[in-house]
Amino acid sequence: MSIILFYLILLSFSLTQSCNIFVGMTCTCYESIDIRCTMSKQVPLTLISSIINKNFQSIDIKFNTNENIQLDSDYFILLNQLFTNTTQYSLTITLRFQNFDLFHAKTAAFRNLFQGINTPYSRLIIELHPIKAKSIIFESNTFDNIHINELSIYADSLTSSFESIFNNTNIMHLNIEGATVIHDPLLVSTFTGHIQSLKVTRMIDIVNSEEFPSFPVQSYTIEAHKMRKLDALSFLNYKQLTGLNIIQPDVSITPKILYGLENLSNLRSISFDAEHIADGALKYVKHIQTLILGPYLKMLDTESLNSLTSLQQLDVRYVQFSTLQANTSCALADYINRRRLFDLIVYLPQENMDCDCILIFLNNMINNNDNEQIRKCQSSNNDRCLFSSCSIVSEYFTRKQKENDIIQVNTPSIITPSIVSPLIDFNEQDSQFYPDSQEERTTIKIYMEPNIYDDEEVFTDTISITTITTTTTTTTTTSQLITSEESTNQFSTPFMKRLIPEVKTYGSTNYLIVSWIPFAIIASCLFLSLVIAMVSYIIYHKQHTVSFKLIPQTLPII
Repeated sequence: MSIILFYLILLSFSLTQSCNIFVGMTCTCYESIDIRCTMSKQVPLTLISSIINKNFQSIDIKFNTNENIQLDSDYFILLNQLFTNTTQYSLTITLRFQNFDLFHAKTAAFRNLFQGINTPYSRLIIELHPIKAKSIIFESNTFDNIHINELSIYADSLTSSFESIFNNTNIMHLNIEGATVIHDPLLVSTFTGHIQSLKVTRMIDIVNSEEFPSFPVQSYTIEAHKMRKLDALSFLNYKQLTGLNIIQPDVSITPKILYGLENLSNLRSISFDAEHIADGALKYVKHIQTLILGPYLKMLDTESLNSLTSLQQLDVRYVQFSTLQANTSCALADYINRRRLFDLIVYLPQENMDCDCILIFLNNMINNNDNEQIRKCQSSNNDRCLFSSCSIVSEYFTRKQKENDIIQVNTPSIITPSIVSPLIDFNEQDSQFYPDSQEERTTIKIYMEPNIYDDEEVFTDTISITTITTTTTTTTTTSQLITSEESTNQFSTPFMKRLIPEVKTYGSTNYLIVSWIPFAIIASCLFLSLVIAMVSYIIYHKQHTVSFKLIPQTLPII
């Protein structure tokens, strides 16, 4: 384990290196594409060298000072030099201002950021964390001539009006979180900004037109945290109000809370992250096209779901299915299963750590019977899903189990049958004759060999297989097992009698049968041994015998 940790540390050091980019800042480069710098005392942005890497994709600068921060015009224009003119990657600039007494951004402080850079997506994030409240000042046209895909501002206040700060801008998505945004009706006529969508997020008790005024944008989304009361009738003239997000309210979502939303004809999306959505509450938003449910949801009425007849998208990616009440989870599953046939787009959670049966069921329904989650959770969750309290889920898993079961058929084996050559009988008198068809009958006799060493008498069992084939494509196979005692009484027709062969009996014997073959083999071996011995003796005798010559005899000397 220590070796792995050591290599991870070495890898992190190899991917991270200190780099000097700006004067008066401590910077760190990550894989030569991300740079993070920290400034403890505000100074004008100055590049150390003109020869620098221009392939950065993310720039993060943190201003950590307890002094006043003042941003002059074009203060951040040098950041454009850290990007290439054309890139296929998204580019992000994050500016964090912390622990300051006063923040003052002058006119055109963020002017022309990302100018002349061709990128598929550009993002600017500004985080403001002052020591005391209401110490943030944005002058008019602070973001003058900025063309950007996304601008997010996190602050407690902006001081100036919306029309003054974002005049002469081109922003696709503008997110303002935490700040009270002021609306100036007198500047609407001279406002030249082009903002496609605006989302204002606040923690507030009462949601009404005073806390969320109307702004000159194309699409407007209100997100309220810890809400206690909603005055929907105050938004009757909000033609641009298209989204409403109610996050962790201190009250349940009841029909009284949502009363009046049915008059907002342009409201297309609504999000609830509440524990309880009461009966009949959603009937006031039955015209919405997108419904988003959050992780705090515990109880949802079935009839409320059925009232959403215009719903096109349902987002339950953040719902904790394992914590939902049984009726709620089953109602969601039933609604999704029925509405998916009418092209309802459903976004489900990517992970199912608890192996929730309803979530497995929904993933298989939405993802075209993808059994990946079934395979992962089969060993620990299969029985529980079979007996689920939700009927559509239990029926689904029961059907799946039947489909996966393998029916094993045990076929008895025949011990070494002796098959006689088939006898083909063309006698037309034995069976009914059809003049327009040709009939072929095949009889196969199978004899089971008896054991001749048994003391009891054993009869031959005959298996008769008859196959009849006609031109009308009719095939009949008859397989019968009979004995000799039953053959006389069981069949009376000439044809069936002809199928039964004459029974051959094997009498039992108590004699000991001795064969002459072993004795012949023994005698042959003895004779061969005798011949070999004689030949060996003759050869040995010839090699050790000496020849003598005749010597004439002489008379003895006296």
